[in-house]
Amino acid sequence: MRCQSVQLTAIPTGAATAQNFGVFDAEVDDPGDGQVLVGLRRLGLNAGLAHRLGGKGTAYGPGIGVGDVPASDAVVEVLRSSDQQFVPGDLAVGKSPWCTAAVVDADQLRKIDKAASNEDLNARLTILGHVGLTAYTGMIHVGEVTPEDIVCVSGAAGGVGSCAVQFAKARGATVIGVAGSADKVAMLTDDLGADRAINRHAGPAVDLLRAAAPEGIDLYYDNVGGEQLEAALDVLNFGGRVVICGAVSGGSGSGGPANFRNVIYQEITIRGFTVTAHEDLRERFESEVGRWLREDKVRSIHTVFDGINRVPEAFESLLSGTSSGRVIVSVPSQRE
Repeated sequence: MRCQSVQLTAIPTGAATAQNFGVFDAEVDDPGDGQVLVGLRRLGLNAGLAHRLGGKGTAYGPGIGVGDVPASDAVVEVLRSSDQQFVPGDLAVGKSPWCTAAVVDADQLRKIDKAASNEDLNARLTILGHVGLTAYTGMIHVGEVTPEDIVCVSGAAGGVGSCAVQFAKARGATVIGVAGSADKVAMLTDDLGADRAINRHAGPAVDLLRAAAPEGIDLYYDNVGGEQLEAALDVLNFGGRVVICGAVSGGSGSGGPANFRNVIYQEITIRGFTVTAHEDLRERFESEVGRWLREDKVRSIHTVFDGINRVPEAFESLLSGTSSGRVIVSVPSQRE
């Protein structure tokens, strides 16, 4: 079977752009025992993948070199099956290469119900998907958010951040979101229910956060690192908590926040996590968030690009912050 795949064609010298990737025709083999041939229906892109381009592997996957095809979490449709768990036409969620069709191990997929709409498919990669589980793990399990907490979320208009804001609100907390444009700030308060929102371009990070949280913050959910983390360490109350989910902006030149001693003086707890180590939370996550979704307490926030050829553009949009929520690429059914 023929397919189209997206490959890394050049190692980025700075932030990855669409020019670092190319779309090529390829041939897909038949599935072997325990495998299925799947057609891509939805591809969810992750900013953390950028750290593996031309670099080493992480807990989320191997390093990616020139000629390699990256992989991300996806909704796929089974085309052919050599495993009794699946039959053609089944829908599943799992990790898939950036290809319109691919052979994957059946035990790496989770079957899902037929979607009632395109929005149902998108939700499987947002509020009920990998980014939702990431936000749930960090906010609910690691951060242990309570109704009494004042919470700040950086990168709050992104895929994980938009979920983290909503989950904290669903648990009754007061939430401050940080985003990078006036439109995203409005989305945080108008659509996601954040109590306050900050445009990070409006001034020094610490001044903006102090103005938004004169009473201090209790829990900081960090998606970006850098000056946002330093600002939080200055504003966190005594005994505050920091959850480290991502660090796309890097740290200071010294290798960490310049005010790191505040961790000592304020008895701040900092804890990082990888969502892959918390798969045991999935059933609880799907039950609680599924209930919130039915009750309209949370919603899927995403930007959709149509067609495999738009994956490079979509990935650049994700890294540059010009999209809102989860960045998803939609691909038509490949049913033969």
